[in-house]
Amino acid sequence: MTMFGTILLVDDDPLVLEVLVETFCDDYEVISASSGEEALVALERSPNINAIVLDIRMEGMDGLQTATLIRDINPDIPVVFHTGYPGDFSESTVDSEYQPFDYVGKNERPIRLERAVKNAVAYHKLSVNRDDLVEKALNSFGMVGRSNQMQLVYRTIAKVGPTNSKVVILGPTGSGKELVARAIHAQSKRADKRLVIFNCSHKSHELIEAELFGHLKGSFTGAIEDRMGVFEYADGGTLFLDEIGDLDATTQVKLLRVLETGEMSRIGSPEIIRVDVRLICATHRNLLAEVRNGTFREDLVYRLNGVTITLSPLKERREDIPELIDYFLRRYCKRNGHGLKILQPEARKLLIEYGWPGNVRQLMDAVQSLIDIVPSFFIAKSDVVNYLEFEGLTASTNDNGFQDKVRDFKRTLLIQALDLSDNNMSAAARALSLDPSNFRKLAKGFDLI
Repeated sequence: MTMFGTILLVDDDPLVLEVLVETFCDDYEVISASSGEEALVALERSPNINAIVLDIRMEGMDGLQTATLIRDINPDIPVVFHTGYPGDFSESTVDSEYQPFDYVGKNERPIRLERAVKNAVAYHKLSVNRDDLVEKALNSFGMVGRSNQMQLVYRTIAKVGPTNSKVVILGPTGSGKELVARAIHAQSKRADKRLVIFNCSHKSHELIEAELFGHLKGSFTGAIEDRMGVFEYADGGTLFLDEIGDLDATTQVKLLRVLETGEMSRIGSPEIIRVDVRLICATHRNLLAEVRNGTFREDLVYRLNGVTITLSPLKERREDIPELIDYFLRRYCKRNGHGLKILQPEARKLLIEYGWPGNVRQLMDAVQSLIDIVPSFFIAKSDVVNYLEFEGLTASTNDNGFQDKVRDFKRTLLIQALDLSDNNMSAAARALSLDPSNFRKLAKGFDLI
């Protein structure tokens, strides 16, 4: 029988420990401990533990002390606190000071703990296995890239997805914020409910407010019928508010009320409507700077803050560009019935070198356009030059100083060499006339391996 992983169960009540073992022994390799001291010994002896279920109130070393020492031994193992005294411990305090993966009361239904353990084991396996992490991001969420920045994003999604935490996604336009929101929802306990996506920009403030909260017929000019808002429509599910930094002051006040009370009213109606919505927000703006400028409420920023996920500009993770190029080539050619087109090496080099101010979305548009406009199955350097409307090799939009430009140029050369050699270190080193050990040292210094 296939086991999903190895878990350590810790509780000083022998009856509770016996029930826990019986609950999980069919699906997991189970190690049990009746005290914090025993748990630490078990952890030292069994390095393959994927998750720990830990009672908080125990004789001698309690669960909080044990969790602190576990983190010193192996900070990557997720801990699920399991307590029969939830009222004695502030969940927010425990969360901030001890950073558990989850917090489950013994009075909750068993399925709650089973789900927490399943998610914790899956998170740990993804965290320690880079290939699984990258493969899951691609196959499940359509997210491409294996740079350190993207792996951090994937790990955060895996950890925060199963919780009910609010999430703020920061990043420039075109960097993939909506993909991250979709991935978080897909990992959540609300995955079988609606994910509603709403962009807070490009519309009048009055229309934004009406679409967020709904309105009654005749409540304003153009309100020709009663209409449900997106908060009400997303009830029980997830609401993704893109470009939340563009909200006007009046709408910010109403949004703050929903976050504080879970209550709202349609425009023109005195009726109070309660909504249960997980909120994910995104913006390309610096909200703290907007607070200082007086255009965004400070208390709303604090209400929105749960977990922050930051997406880097594409030019800061160029090592992901080759994989993105291939992904868009395969996907678009298949979708449109083309035979697979091939980028000649010099054309790929230009795409890797280009600065991509519009980030992943701009790269995707460029690849799709090149497939459409180039009649040949081979896309040449001249095709890319003509499309991007620049000449030569100076395509970076890096506005930093001389040393930063030199570093960016060196890093780009290494990425191009690795791409053209199918990530063969020795071949890439030969292409640049470098000793393989020096090439590896440079690649490691640039976080490419």
